[in-house]
Amino acid sequence: MATKSRSKLVPWLAWGLLSYLIALGLLAASDVLKNQEYLQKDYYFRSPAFYEQLQQHFNLFRNVHVVYNHWEDKTDAEKIGQARMEQWTRHFETVKNIEVEQRKAEVQHQILNLQAWIDNEVAIAKEKREQAANSAEESGAEQAKAQSQDAAEQNEIARIRKEIALLQDTEANILPNAERQKNERIEKEIKNYLDFHNKQYAAVKHSLSARSGSFRYYVQDLETGETYANRNYRPAQGEMEDAFYAIRLPQTTLEGGALQSINRSFQQYRLEGTFVFPKEPQGFSQMIADHAYFNTLRERLIFELYLLGATVAAAATLIFYLRRNRCGIEVVQQNYTAVIRGIPLELRLLLFYVLTMFALSYGSSAALFRLPVGPSHFAQWTLLALLIGCLGLLLGDAVLLLRNPQALREQWEAGVYRKFLGYFRDNLAQRNILLKAGAIFVLTLLFSVFVINFVDCILNEIYRYNYGKFILSTGYVLFYSFVVVPYLLRRIRQLVRILTGAEAIASGRFDHTIVEKGRGNLARLAHLLNNIRQSIKTSVERETKSERLKSELITNVSHDLKTPLTSIMNYVDLLKRKDLTPETVASYVEVLDRKTQRLKVLIDDLFEASKMASGSVELAVEHVNVADLLQQALAEFSDKIEASTLTFRVRVDNPKVTAPLDGRKTWRVFENLISNALKYAMPHTRVHLTLTEEADKVVFTINNVAAYELNFDVDEIFERFKRGDTSRNTEGSGLGLAIAKSIVELQGGQLRIDIDGDYFKVRVEFAREAKAAAS
Repeated sequence: MATKSRSKLVPWLAWGLLSYLIALGLLAASDVLKNQEYLQKDYYFRSPAFYEQLQQHFNLFRNVHVVYNHWEDKTDAEKIGQARMEQWTRHFETVKNIEVEQRKAEVQHQILNLQAWIDNEVAIAKEKREQAANSAEESGAEQAKAQSQDAAEQNEIARIRKEIALLQDTEANILPNAERQKNERIEKEIKNYLDFHNKQYAAVKHSLSARSGSFRYYVQDLETGETYANRNYRPAQGEMEDAFYAIRLPQTTLEGGALQSINRSFQQYRLEGTFVFPKEPQGFSQMIADHAYFNTLRERLIFELYLLGATVAAAATLIFYLRRNRCGIEVVQQNYTAVIRGIPLELRLLLFYVLTMFALSYGSSAALFRLPVGPSHFAQWTLLALLIGCLGLLLGDAVLLLRNPQALREQWEAGVYRKFLGYFRDNLAQRNILLKAGAIFVLTLLFSVFVINFVDCILNEIYRYNYGKFILSTGYVLFYSFVVVPYLLRRIRQLVRILTGAEAIASGRFDHTIVEKGRGNLARLAHLLNNIRQSIKTSVERETKSERLKSELITNVSHDLKTPLTSIMNYVDLLKRKDLTPETVASYVEVLDRKTQRLKVLIDDLFEASKMASGSVELAVEHVNVADLLQQALAEFSDKIEASTLTFRVRVDNPKVTAPLDGRKTWRVFENLISNALKYAMPHTRVHLTLTEEADKVVFTINNVAAYELNFDVDEIFERFKRGDTSRNTEGSGLGLAIAKSIVELQGGQLRIDIDGDYFKVRVEFAREAKAAAS
């Protein structure tokens, strides 16, 4: 019986020992790979730590002997330097001038305000005296009251004049005060500069002096011949060879970034000399300490290489023994196959992934080869061995399943995926929601695994056992981070975008568009909200434009009707005077007639525009010669065209082009467009008029360079009382283009305006068929 028990125990012991050997080998290999550069002999002299120390010593030398050379012997003026002093002087002189100008401007403004007040009071007093002189019936009490007010005003004026005198004195003292402030600022800048650099010099000098026992230098300035050294003689060749580290600079070629930088500095400052770090320094030397630490690391890594070789040899011997005695993994696994197969296949795969990631991470981060050796080292080694043993069991079971396809198929059918798939297939109506809810529920349930491992790691930390902290949960965290969290974040971001868009629409910001990503109810909701937003935005813009145009119409009508009416009223008041000469009366009547005609034109245009807008216009349509109508309109304006500085260029392709139109109304279209060009075209430019025929329409264009900036919307120029001249200094009602457009459209045509920079283009299209005209 004892022999049988020992035969069952041997495979377990062998596989346990093999797990320990593999764990130890992984730890040793990981540590060697992470620190392999320390195996190089004298790696310290090529390491960043050495270059950092060398650069630090050179910086101290440079600051003391180059940057602050002879600092204690220099005067304050030499320390500051003439260039820096001139820069400070220019800067503070500029500041002074600006402050003086600002202060003078403020004082002058106050003086002007006070003087204006005095002038106003004097004028008022003078007016009161004149009124009192014209009023002979004023009582004595009223005269006394007026005299008292005059005295009070004179006292106030005298007080204000004293205040003006004080301000003038202040203005005279502005420049001296500013000059004094400038000098005080310069003195403060000098003091701050000297205090800072004196402290800097004292600090670097003390630090360099403290290193004199571990850092020796002997450097000459090739330009001045001066020697900088903390010893009285140049080091001999033998001393440099026996030193811990020594270098002569500058050199032609050097390796290492810090050495190249120091070498360039020697060349730049025209220096030549040596740096020596003795093997036996007087006092502490960070270089010696770092070098000893690097050698300790190298010795430890060499030991680990030997340990790794011994471990590999022992593991190979043990594997050979197991195979020879047929103690394969099946012997160990036969007692645990039922337990392992009870775990769903998908969870076994997840567990294998988690354990693999944890073993790799833990093996690369475990501090097994750190002194002093304690119980934590053996605990780490044991934990890693257990992980490797578990991975071996899972891997062995996978090998057995791959050898038995029938068993693999049965494990797949009994897995989590197939069970959930069957459940959701029975609930097709809610499959989408159930799938998402079930996935989140399962993943959240698995979160408990993470919590358990987290607590386990915390307890291990408390009891000084480092088990890899959170690495036990690496696989789960990765799965949860890359699958569940992105899915939830996408849904949350979409919901946040929808809420933000809804808030924007509710607050009236209709330019905000909700991003529509993905598919599903949230994306559909975002699409519907965007449609609602666009509909509301269009409605609001239409209503806003209507209200704005209505306000502009009222304002423009009031302005254009009030201007001639005001002139008429003023000249009527002038005609009521009895001392007017006949010539003056005649000129006033002429102005009244002109303003009356202007008012009549405005009222007629407004009435006609209203009729056009309502559509209550009767058209006498007949076939008319459009070219003759254009020539008649040009003849009507011939005097004004000759009186202007404009040059009209007219091109008519066919002198007998006809169309079914109302001749009188069409003539009005030409009249309005030509009149518009005469009013708003830039002087000394050309106006181009063209009449052409196309297949089913007659096209008339008029182009000119505008005298005013065309900074309005093209569609708004057709609105009533809208002008290109926004200052409204030109003659016209602003109804011409609106009336012309209405006439053309009533006859089945089209009028369009294009703006190209300052170029104003009008294109009129008349239909050539009676059906189009009638419509």
